[in-house]
Amino acid sequence: MKYIIGRNAWLLALSCCLLVACSSDQSETRTDNGNGSSKGSLLQVAAAYTTNYQTNNQMRAVTEGYSEYNPASDLAIGLFVLPSGTTQSNDAKLIRYNNGVWHSQIMVETLTYTICGYMPKSITSSVLISAGNILLTLSDIPAVIADDVCFVTGIKDGTKDGAGDLLQGNFTYVGNDDNNYICLMMDHLFASVKFNFSVDAEYSTLRTIKLKSMQLQTTKESVAATITLTPNIIGTDPVTEITYSSSGSSSSATFFENAAGIDIKDNAATIRDYSCCFVPGLSNSLTLVCTYDVYDKNGNLIRKDCTATNQLPNLAANRGQFVTINLTVAPTYLYQLSDPDLDNPSITINN
Repeated sequence: MKYIIGRNAWLLALSCCLLVACSSDQSETRTDNGNGSSKGSLLQVAAAYTTNYQTNNQMRAVTEGYSEYNPASDLAIGLFVLPSGTTQSNDAKLIRYNNGVWHSQIMVETLTYTICGYMPKSITSSVLISAGNILLTLSDIPAVIADDVCFVTGIKDGTKDGAGDLLQGNFTYVGNDDNNYICLMMDHLFASVKFNFSVDAEYSTLRTIKLKSMQLQTTKESVAATITLTPNIIGTDPVTEITYSSSGSSSSATFFENAAGIDIKDNAATIRDYSCCFVPGLSNSLTLVCTYDVYDKNGNLIRKDCTATNQLPNLAANRGQFVTINLTVAPTYLYQLSDPDLDNPSITINN
């Protein structure tokens, strides 16, 4: 079996946040700030960064480890913006990414705030500040999910005039009368797996395989996670502890889908762009289900909606690690090329 596991490391210093211009509706909108008034200024996200999945065991260099996060589709981040003295909340505010711009619904005044959060916002959440720690609880997360579930590990004031070093561990922000911008740092809550496809060399001279969907299945339905963060001012990893609690009997997530199908041989690199996340404790309980069509070399559809089910080996992945699995499409038997019922390819994990 061929697979690659990437590991987390936690040293970083990232400078010069890339600011994203805000739309006109952001600068004019005034919404409730959580205490019944509409006073204050809009808090906007200048840029968001996530930790890089690594392909080796080396520690991140001081200036590496996080990359700017610009999702390919709409995405919502949930932020808890707690004024000084507030110790708990289950009311996460919305930061939405749409058409290349971060949009905010959060108002701040000239107060000191503790800011933490997560994505995607659709997850049930709450936060508690206790004994100097931030306890972020995320509930009812699907045990396998196409979204990259992340949580905030640090924030930085990021005004239009620029920002200084962005360091993990800082969750404090002081509001201004105007021009309230922050940069976010986020880390991964789950592990991730992606798949490299190829077609058996001899078989590819006879058939074209078009992949239509990939689905990851597991033996648990959902998970709750409690993340304990210890704020600091020196840029060290704030994660003190993460506990997971799984429940339910099964779940699945479709993380690749194309109605017409994508030719595996000609578009293998495109297919590799897709990955699925899972609870680290379920590394030994994952099944991949692929659906694909088979064509002859004249473009005739031979078999429609073939399904291949593969129990994955133990991926032994921890939080923030990814695994790459190499798969090959090969026929189980092929007697008469004119009889489609005898052409039944399967997908196997490379040894």
